[in-house]
Amino acid sequence: MPIGIHGRPDINPYERDIDMTVPLNFQNRTLGEIPMRLTADDRFLLETATFLRLMRPILNDQAHAALAAQLQSLPNFSADDLGTNGVQLTYDPSTLAVVLVDVGAEQRAVQNLFAAPRDDVNDVTLKPAGFSAYLNLNLNQTYIWEQNQADPPTINFDGAFRFGQLVFEGDAQLGQRFGGDGDAYKFSRNYARLVYDQADDYRRWMIGDLDPETRGQQSYVQMGGIGVLRQQRRFNAFRSAILQSNRQLIVQRESTVRFLRNGALYREIRLQPGRYDFSSLPLVAGSNDVDIEIRDNSGSVQSLSYQQYLDPIDLDPGDYEFGAYLGMTNRSFGSAPDYKGPAAFTGFFRKAFVDSPAIGIGLQASKEVQTLSGQTQFILPNGGRILLDGAASNSKDAGQGFASGVSYEHFIDRGGLSDNFSLRADYISPDYATLGNPEAFNSTSFNLSGQYTRQFSFRVLGTATASYLKGRGNVGDSYRLGVTGHYRLTPKWTFRAGVDYAKFPSAFASGNGISFNIGLVFQPDYRRRAEARFESRDRLAELSYNQSGLNQLDSLGFGGVLARQDDNARAQGFATYSANRFEAAMSHGTFGPSLSDLGSVNATSVRVGTTLAFADGMFGVGRRINDSFMLLSPHKNLGDRSVVAGQSIAENNYIGRSGTLGAAVNNFLGSYVTQSVQYDVEDPPTGYDIGPGVVRVHPPYKSGYALRIGTDAFVSAVGTLVLAADRPVSLIGGRVTLLDVREGENLQPIPFFTNSVGRFSISNLLPGRRYLVETYSTNGTVDRGFEFAVPADTDGLAKLGIVQSGTKN
Repeated sequence: MPIGIHGRPDINPYERDIDMTVPLNFQNRTLGEIPMRLTADDRFLLETATFLRLMRPILNDQAHAALAAQLQSLPNFSADDLGTNGVQLTYDPSTLAVVLVDVGAEQRAVQNLFAAPRDDVNDVTLKPAGFSAYLNLNLNQTYIWEQNQADPPTINFDGAFRFGQLVFEGDAQLGQRFGGDGDAYKFSRNYARLVYDQADDYRRWMIGDLDPETRGQQSYVQMGGIGVLRQQRRFNAFRSAILQSNRQLIVQRESTVRFLRNGALYREIRLQPGRYDFSSLPLVAGSNDVDIEIRDNSGSVQSLSYQQYLDPIDLDPGDYEFGAYLGMTNRSFGSAPDYKGPAAFTGFFRKAFVDSPAIGIGLQASKEVQTLSGQTQFILPNGGRILLDGAASNSKDAGQGFASGVSYEHFIDRGGLSDNFSLRADYISPDYATLGNPEAFNSTSFNLSGQYTRQFSFRVLGTATASYLKGRGNVGDSYRLGVTGHYRLTPKWTFRAGVDYAKFPSAFASGNGISFNIGLVFQPDYRRRAEARFESRDRLAELSYNQSGLNQLDSLGFGGVLARQDDNARAQGFATYSANRFEAAMSHGTFGPSLSDLGSVNATSVRVGTTLAFADGMFGVGRRINDSFMLLSPHKNLGDRSVVAGQSIAENNYIGRSGTLGAAVNNFLGSYVTQSVQYDVEDPPTGYDIGPGVVRVHPPYKSGYALRIGTDAFVSAVGTLVLAADRPVSLIGGRVTLLDVREGENLQPIPFFTNSVGRFSISNLLPGRRYLVETYSTNGTVDRGFEFAVPADTDGLAKLGIVQSGTKN
């Protein structure tokens, strides 16, 4: 860049101060935006407070404190003010960015090379509604054509409402109940409970109908009472299998660093001088031999090696989880829970250590049965582990019993390809009892199973399985051996074939002997799949096709199955349709003794579902909601124009649309995951400001959002600022303030700037109001630029034309 008249690179040819906001860049990444002034004498001044904030992740604590002390008396500073503290800055006019040229290696903060993806809650731009609710309604009806009649329809409904941090959720149905004293059309509750989450502590409390989680040799039983569950993966879906320990790498020169895991290259990275944390290097289950090779620009090579293991009881090393449930047990099936069983407790605690094997303990107890269980595992060299679990029980009816299990797992990393081997053995004593089986009905005593999977290439995969089950009493033994291979012919076509041998107890003797299976799969994309298969054991020949629908308007899914098995044949076709306010599905099946005699029995089923949703005074009708949702409604000044939840009206790929039945419904938000919600407006007025078109949310469990699209300040004004007819005011900054402020209004000034030919654009203006534009002079004072009025009847764009500084329009 040429040297200007002030003896510096000529970064400002306009010879006056220019205020702007520019990115601060460092090593191919942007740290953030920072206010900057280009001075008339070719210097650039940065805002100190913003610079210190953006440098926080770059500098270590000592260097950041020294920098803050050096700049504490300067609200704005230049590159010369940094002196020789190791931080160097420059301005790049070609990219309009400030570049952090260098930071001393001894000043840099430790950088995590393998940081796991995380939800950045600071990006959240919209908070959930204080009160929200939704109700899913589904009507199911089946018609048997040969009977010329249909049973009464079944209505399923489920939903939740959230007030503050408390959620009530439930599920029930109204339909025909069979058995007992006769068929009856009645209401049946599946579950109803209150849920309270302490997300920061990964803890959930529940009162009502409980579905207790179990571990190891514990058994499931439905309960009514109170429960608590601490589980990190419930609130952080993006955990990675990593080992956290204190491992750092110091690079003195620019270097190429290669990470090898169990002899296979995992990643190669080019690093600048500084400190780097590689403690989050993803590991495989079992033993890990890690080699690090550092090659600097001089050609010097340094190697580091260490061994570590990952203990994968579903927990990150150092993490723990627990569950505890107390209440009455349910012994009924197929109807609403009645909780006439005894009071009981079930719970577990599991802890994964950094330097030791993980352990787990569990307890289940009632007056009828008490069970104590435990788990642990040992990590072996070369990617193997042994898992041990056992339990002992005391039952009022059966006495004392025990159960035990052992498994061995081995993972082989072959540099992009992998093999897996697993072997599991379980023994249950005759008198082992649990909450779900207090009478100790144990029809089998020993179970042994194994599997080996080998990836021969990226196109060929083979799996071998074996199992043995030893019966008890009148139940005979059974075993099965099988081999299956998959060959990927093309990216769309896959061939599958297998053979197995099985021996079952006499009651299932028809399945004994050798059988084979063969299949051909065509899958051109993730939505469409066709398959032809044959299985000799069941004499099953089947041809099927499925195209899944999308969670978008007017999305259609369909498919069909044609099958022949023993002395029966069936053909079935189905279709699903997603509309704006409902979803519908229809299927028809026909059955017969053979393919030529299809049509002996015909049945048609229809399902229609819709959802009613409410959030902070906003209402909408849409499609099924499974977790969280958002309602989007247009501002009154948009008139009858529709708002859509989705990416684009033009491409018709949106989820919901506002209209007569209320707001647009985005029914596809997941809890505790930061995500973006896009929106658009149908044919907005020219210049109308609909906002950024996207909001970021981090939904709590079964929460709702209400978003009003548009604002009272929707007008944009455009024009050209001049000093005289042929003298545009170029590259000048300023502010826009409201003159006729009304009671209760507290509006912040709007930034103002012009381009190189004096053109300007101002957004977020109120119709029918007067504004003052003030510009910043070269000596730092504020000059009165011009006044203008926004027409009251504007539809979004006010054209001011050529405006002369110091005038009123």
